[in-house]
Amino acid sequence: MSAILRKLIKICVPIAVYILIWQLLSMLVGSSLLLPSPKTTFDAAIGILSSASGWRAILATVIRIFIGFLAGCAIGIALAVLTASFKTMNWILSPLRTLIKTTPITSFALILLVSVVSNAVPVIVAMIVVVPMIWRTTEESILGLDKKLSEMADVFLTPWKKLIHVILPQILPQLFATASTALGFAWKAVITAEILSLPVHGVGRQMQYDKYYYDIPSLFAWTILIILLSVLVESVLRLLLRKAGKRYD
Repeated sequence: MSAILRKLIKICVPIAVYILIWQLLSMLVGSSLLLPSPKTTFDAAIGILSSASGWRAILATVIRIFIGFLAGCAIGIALAVLTASFKTMNWILSPLRTLIKTTPITSFALILLVSVVSNAVPVIVAMIVVVPMIWRTTEESILGLDKKLSEMADVFLTPWKKLIHVILPQILPQLFATASTALGFAWKAVITAEILSLPVHGVGRQMQYDKYYYDIPSLFAWTILIILLSVLVESVLRLLLRKAGKRYD
């Protein structure tokens, strides 16, 4: 049996078991308003993917996720360099990091709704979620740099070559691993913020409408689509990061 076939079996068998359990529970409940069957949910998902509005919602959400994720990564790295380089800045900014980490996503979204356009709220919330994760990992990587290696590089290498050949190989592996995890949190943050802020287009907006009109099969379908999209995007990101950081492994 080939490795690919074994991998497919390992993935498909658990999924089939869960679908079977889902079908049995749906039959036991006997109401699509409480628990729609897999077939009903699948038909609803096909309906979503067959409509222009469904794709507009998906595209808008994915764009918000990536903008918030990339902005969060950039700000997190900048703050990490700042706090790792200056003890005073670390003393001043550490409470901010704790505040961001401990404040619920819902609170950020509701506060932002007072003064920010609804379309921008999910982006800002995603950025806020990503920043402390990237910040912490990058700061720890910078503080953990090999001092002897850095001192040797100061003598024999230019600042640019030191960055490329000495600093980045020690930072990027941990940063890439954290970035992959942060993207998953960005997904959850954006969907939650969209449900609360109801932007013009977005998956969260569609889910809120489905809940309002008791379209439970569509609500289930959107949930399944979100999971599949999240897995797909995170897998692509991991592949890209693995290729980008291959020289540093």
